[in-house]
Amino acid sequence: MKSKAARLVRRNHARYHQGRDDLNIVPMIDMMVILVFFLIFTAVFSKTNILQLNLPASNTAPVELPKGLKLEVIIRPNDLVVNDRNSGPLKVIENTPAGYDLDHLSEFMSQFPQMTDATILPGPAVPYDVLVQVMDTVRVYQIPTPPFSKAELFPDIAIGDAPT
Repeated sequence: MKSKAARLVRRNHARYHQGRDDLNIVPMIDMMVILVFFLIFTAVFSKTNILQLNLPASNTAPVELPKGLKLEVIIRPNDLVVNDRNSGPLKVIENTPAGYDLDHLSEFMSQFPQMTDATILPGPAVPYDVLVQVMDTVRVYQIPTPPFSKAELFPDIAIGDAPT
């Protein structure tokens, strides 16, 4: 037989816990505080670069272009074509065994210092990384003579689809 004190403890325990089926959310709140703290500090240290692009509207008709040089860089699987929209191809830059010849493209594009806009037209199967590399090459020219520095070539870049 159990003692009277044990029965009283059991009765008090049952009376205290009767109807209290609540959920302890303190551990969940602790985890949320830690996650918020982690997300805030990782977001502060991450750096994103935003490049402004001139994208054509989907519902606009083609506009009449004024006469003059309108540079386009067409990215194909085997070469890069620097094209004038009005007159046709200016230069075809073949791929090297290592990939696209971006140095040659940068040298050729530096021949047009008076222009600030160019259009990049990737083909349907061009990887995103190649598109970004060509955009960076067209935007900035690495000066090959010491002291090495960068010059801005075409800050106004537009993107479209390559002609088929």
